[in-house]
Amino acid sequence: MTPDDLLTVQRSWTQLRRRRAELVVALAHRFAAVTGSPIPPSVHATWLCAAVDELVGLLGAPSRLAAQARRLGATWPDPQSAPSFAVEGRAWLAAADECLADWTDETAAAWREAWFLLSDVLATEALSPFVDDAPSAR
Repeated sequence: MTPDDLLTVQRSWTQLRRRRAELVVALAHRFAAVTGSPIPPSVHATWLCAAVDELVGLLGAPSRLAAQARRLGATWPDPQSAPSFAVEGRAWLAAADECLADWTDETAAAWREAWFLLSDVLATEALSPFVDDAPSAR
């Protein structure tokens, strides 16, 4: 993640945080469309927003990020699954785009890099719940 990506993510999160209720609704709508998930969509969306709130400030500090991500992973509401870029990451990008009028391709790219950084950190820690189901197009 470049310093510009990090700044973009932090700035957009500041904006999204102000629209948190709208973001949770947009995420819940996307999660409701996911078949077979035992997690209620509103719980799913609320958990993801809380996790992002805790992790986004640590993107520049991978060792602290890993420790916090490990702790958050233990609070995931479905013990039979794990969050993934394929579901949560893509839902996040779409919901954030819907909630921010000034969301750009560059903003989306910075957030994708944030998700990939989180995936890399978790893989290094032998915890890979955020890894994409398909190879990345980085």
